[in-house]
Amino acid sequence: MKSSLGNPDFLIIGGGIFGCSIAWNLARRSSGSVLLLERRELATATTPRAAGLIRNLNLKKGQTPLKTLTIEAISLLGDELEETLQWHQVGGLLVAESETNIMHLETLERHAIEHRQKFQWIDRADAEEMVPWLDGSSAGKFALLPDDGFIDPYLFTQFYARAARKHGALLKTGIEVTALQNSGNRITGVQTLQGIFSAGCVIDAAGPWAGLVALEAGWHLPMAPVRSHYWITSKAPEFKQPQPYVILPDANAYARTEMGGLLFGLRDRVSLNHDPRQLPEDLSELRFDQDPEGWNVLEEQGSELAKFFPGMGTTQIAHYVAGPSAYTPDGQFVLGSVPDVEGFYVASGCCGSGIGASGGVGRAIADLAIEGETEFDLEGFRTDRFGRIDAFSLEWRNRCANARSKKG
Repeated sequence: MKSSLGNPDFLIIGGGIFGCSIAWNLARRSSGSVLLLERRELATATTPRAAGLIRNLNLKKGQTPLKTLTIEAISLLGDELEETLQWHQVGGLLVAESETNIMHLETLERHAIEHRQKFQWIDRADAEEMVPWLDGSSAGKFALLPDDGFIDPYLFTQFYARAARKHGALLKTGIEVTALQNSGNRITGVQTLQGIFSAGCVIDAAGPWAGLVALEAGWHLPMAPVRSHYWITSKAPEFKQPQPYVILPDANAYARTEMGGLLFGLRDRVSLNHDPRQLPEDLSELRFDQDPEGWNVLEEQGSELAKFFPGMGTTQIAHYVAGPSAYTPDGQFVLGSVPDVEGFYVASGCCGSGIGASGGVGRAIADLAIEGETEFDLEGFRTDRFGRIDAFSLEWRNRCANARSKKG
């Protein structure tokens, strides 16, 4: 009986985009019962703070096959719910100035051919016509990824959740998992304030809190909560027309339009991190001790972005959004089982790319939970790839934060 609440076949901890995608994939493919537990409301922690870029290509091992499934998921969700999931498939524009970043684009072109993804070289005039706020005079090459775009992360997650429910999954809010239950080396369920839920398989999709859950299984996940943040400008005519998102590696920046303004993010030279044991349940209460409003980063690195965005100096900032994102030292996800533990899988370590990878992550974790194996190469995402670590130490957290500072 797929709607049984008491002892589900599959139990998911966390109602963000990974958790809801996994619930949908399990419910549509398995005859077993699926239960998702979220202590607050769905998609109200880190998910709605994401910029929502849908990027198909990534040179890191194993990521592109996961990411290309997200656009497929958008289409499937619309078909199943008989309602179009609106997203902005406006393409992505990559702008390279330095020789290193030009070579990176050339490598990405070969990667696109290998994975049968669209990749187009365009000239400066076309780039500036597509993106009116852009000054490409210092750039050497421009590449367009026409199938890319961006989406509202909250709406996307709600579509996953609605489709999961349509297939019989139960997604329960207001239930906090306080501990894992085990029998020997097998996880058999979870403990909550409402009682114990036994399960054939438990999946940890608790975002930046996933490490605290996995600790109950005796393993430190190789990740840490690192500040991700972006700014949104006031409305201006150059941001009105549909236009590609823009990646500016020479400025350590990205940008896309948002409600008539420009949303842009900067890679901190020194990214801030947080002890996962001290993360508040309500992230609106989270304040980083240093530079809590991001002004230092904006002052230090804004000039690099202004070279490509000359109007930056006269455009007002209307909003600032910040929150923790689970980063790893190598910028790779944390997916799969943990050593010497059965009946337990992890889906976390999104490294700021969780929205765009959600379709593939949901499918891969569902494969593992149902079949015990998957066609996807998850070797680069192993939970034990760094060996035994102290995930709470300042040294480790700084290693994870450094990965965001160097993210391309």
